[in-house]
Amino acid sequence: LPLLQTVAPGPAAAYAAPGRLAAAGFEAAGAVAPEEMLKEASRPERRPISLDPGATWARTRLLAVLTGLFFLTAWWADRPGRILFLLVAVVVVGFLTSVQGLVQYLTWNGRIFWLRQVPPSSVFGPFVNHNHFAAYVGMVIPAAVALAFHGFGARRGSRSRDAADLDDDGRGGVPGRDRRIGQIGLALFASAILGVALVFSLSRGGILSSVISLGVLFVLLRRRISSRIALRVAAVGVPLLVIGLVFWIGAAVVAERWGQLQDPGEASLRSRLVVWRTILEASGPFLRTGAGLGAFEVSFAPHTPAGSSARWDQAHNDYLQLLWETGLAGAALFVLLAWTFIARYAWPAMRDHRHPLDVLRAGVAVALLSIALHSCVDFNLQIGANGFLCSLLAGLLVALTRLVPMGAGQRPWSSAEREERSR
Repeated sequence: LPLLQTVAPGPAAAYAAPGRLAAAGFEAAGAVAPEEMLKEASRPERRPISLDPGATWARTRLLAVLTGLFFLTAWWADRPGRILFLLVAVVVVGFLTSVQGLVQYLTWNGRIFWLRQVPPSSVFGPFVNHNHFAAYVGMVIPAAVALAFHGFGARRGSRSRDAADLDDDGRGGVPGRDRRIGQIGLALFASAILGVALVFSLSRGGILSSVISLGVLFVLLRRRISSRIALRVAAVGVPLLVIGLVFWIGAAVVAERWGQLQDPGEASLRSRLVVWRTILEASGPFLRTGAGLGAFEVSFAPHTPAGSSARWDQAHNDYLQLLWETGLAGAALFVLLAWTFIARYAWPAMRDHRHPLDVLRAGVAVALLSIALHSCVDFNLQIGANGFLCSLLAGLLVALTRLVPMGAGQRPWSSAEREERSR
């Protein structure tokens, strides 16, 4: 669809800059008057579907890279050792990013990494936008919690043939007692630091989506963890540690940020609601095939709500922006793919609880739930780092599902699988 959006019968130079004459197009036109060229370029049969073909090509390349990463991860992570390697790498990188973000927050000098000057913005860590940092950390925290309880989750099946088969490479199986205790301590400590960084990012949408996702994760872990004491200690102890560190560092700025919700003039949420309503009301011309992937800023400019101080380059809602940029055609394709992924991988991961890998499956599925919720109020998936991590985790969930045999608590999701099991 994005490729088709960039195709047009006429020369691309004529409409490279929507709404104004492109310099390259004018030079190519020679003696043709500018007004004639604009008139010619504005004819419906000579316009591409996308109002910004350059941006559409850029988003198409990004989408191709993320899709390739998804399939590469699902193919390469063909045994538990590789899956654990990737999950540990995700948690370690997220932990180090959070530590850097906290230190930078406490010693802020107006520069990212204390070196790179940035325009006035809500920076946190290496992210120019604090909401995008919160979305990134929101995907890492469930993975860290799942790693912490992977050993406990495997204890139920540690003597089973399935668990024995998992340790074919000397890694990824059920860890010993001492190793399990160390693993739990490190992973929960990383979760606490990630949580503190999330709170000080001051992203209300990120915090709410993480709280909801972690609540779902702990409900799922109740059926997967043999040690109820460890689960209760983690569910109570880690939040208390986070709260204690927040008050020790300074909770006044956090309280002030949340107190803004009581202000009738609070602009952040109110302006987004206005933009979302405008998108729904003005999407008629782009309803079939969209304005073009990545062309939101150009196409939405004439519809900018009155009183806005600047043009909106994003809709701050990935789903509404997808509808605007790709129309019903793209939205229908997205719903089909999302429904297939949820039915085949995400829902079984949240439902099954008998296999040693089900704790990791639940953690990865909840991590994807976190970014899905946060994307309702921001454009997180359009940021390269967040899109990269989301694609990686989605590929890991596919790989984990492949390693879980049908007999290990997984119900068949299709009629073909039901017939296969009945045989």
